[in-house]
Amino acid sequence: MIDCNVAVSGLNSTDDPGTGIAVIRSIKDSGQWTGKIIGLAYDALDTGLYDKNLLDEVYLLPYLFNSEALWQRLKDITQKTRIDVLIPLLDLELLNLPIIEPSLKELGINLLLPPIHKIKTHLKLNLADFCQENGVKYPRQDVVTHPAWIASSIRQLGTPVVVKGVVHGSHIAYSAEEATIYFNRIKRRKVFAEMSWGIPVIIQEYIWGEEYNIDCLTDREGKLIGAVAMRKLSVTEKGKAWSGVTVNDEKLLSLSQEIIRKLSWVGPIELEFVKQQGSGDYYLLEINPRFGTWIYLAANAGQNLPLAAIQIAMGQKVEPFPSYQAGLMFIRYNLDMICPIEYMASLTATGELKLNEEKSRS
Repeated sequence: MIDCNVAVSGLNSTDDPGTGIAVIRSIKDSGQWTGKIIGLAYDALDTGLYDKNLLDEVYLLPYLFNSEALWQRLKDITQKTRIDVLIPLLDLELLNLPIIEPSLKELGINLLLPPIHKIKTHLKLNLADFCQENGVKYPRQDVVTHPAWIASSIRQLGTPVVVKGVVHGSHIAYSAEEATIYFNRIKRRKVFAEMSWGIPVIIQEYIWGEEYNIDCLTDREGKLIGAVAMRKLSVTEKGKAWSGVTVNDEKLLSLSQEIIRKLSWVGPIELEFVKQQGSGDYYLLEINPRFGTWIYLAANAGQNLPLAAIQIAMGQKVEPFPSYQAGLMFIRYNLDMICPIEYMASLTATGELKLNEEKSRS
């Protein structure tokens, strides 16, 4: 039994869900953990913040991803509650947390992160270079900063194409006109109220085939602790898995392990692939420097990677998982969370919400 307080971000649960809820469920359902779950959020309307069955306390963080402001806020929070392990689950957080990791360690907050230069490999502008250098198949792409260049890109790549933001956002377009609409949408897209993605925008070749995701975890020495592969059965309009099934594909698992080895990765990572129709070749589409939104499926298939990540972050030795159950399916559904409006009022006014206190009063 591991006893520690765990802070988790990525708590929004929409058609473009965060990973936080799945990570919390994996930890709490393990039967091997005790402590408090502390939710960290950037918006009081993140849908997962008000679930008393999952969270004990909730704290708002500063909107802009400024490492100094983030450190100061986390320091303030640790004066109110103990945080033993922080599991960041938003990609942009990973660009700031390594900078302040030594200072967070002094506050008693443990993380499991790769070096900052490794994290930056996952950025879509860098991933193509990594794949080319390491012999990993990757869709052809063009980087554009003005919509007038889109037609030229499509002539080279054919249709459909995938229009991607450099950090987030992905749309399939079947013409230059449609791609231009998505270009402008991504250009204006907001991270938060004060921050937009901006340009450039990536125009990428569309690879026909089945989509697969693999969630993996390595320890501080880069040793692979676990890896679970999932084939997508259905996706949202934004391309996020809404249902999927675990598969045992040795070719895919071996390729993923080789990519992680070449990255010298530390901590959680999700790899997204497409298996090309006809050739059967796997093309790497994206790397996410965190667990995937379907990580609860991996935990139920026999590899509780979030729990193992906590143990490693706390300095415990963790042995690799031997295997996992193939043929296990997940499917998402929506439900309404009912709570007093005072919950949001408290969170908005004070930046914090003690759900454990509300639970004890009810």
